[in-house]
Amino acid sequence: MSTDTKKALEEIKSVKADAITNCIKTTGNKLSLWKVEEKKDSIEDIVPLIIGFERPDTCDIIYISDQMFLEEGIALEQSSEDANTPLDELKQYHYNAVVNDYEGLGKFAKIVLKSLNNHKRFKGKEVKTKLQDMLSNHEIEKEMISDKLYQKIS
Repeated sequence: MSTDTKKALEEIKSVKADAITNCIKTTGNKLSLWKVEEKKDSIEDIVPLIIGFERPDTCDIIYISDQMFLEEGIALEQSSEDANTPLDELKQYHYNAVVNDYEGLGKFAKIVLKSLNNHKRFKGKEVKTKLQDMLSNHEIEKEMISDKLYQKIS
């Protein structure tokens, strides 16, 4: 196993439970997800997520293919009305994974475990810099984000 692979696995193992439970909330037996149309492995992939933050924290993401959900029998439904982002054009990328019970959660966990090799960590500094750039470029405005987030990035 290469040093990079070992390092990546250690990063994955150190992901706190709160990082998962705070970001993928269960409401109505649905897990909140964001779809990435074209994976860039850059902070651009998570813009809809980070502008809904309360503070510019480190963000761990896992890229999961639609096929994996299909194979496990977990339905994905587009859900722009649940999207926690102020940019209307990004709301279309919000989806829910329907997990009705313990079995569904187990299937979801299996998908996550199979996808851990597609993990990416964005440090809090990267998140903060991206949000500051978006403010400077007027991609977002102060009124569009939480007061807490604005205070942390300005």
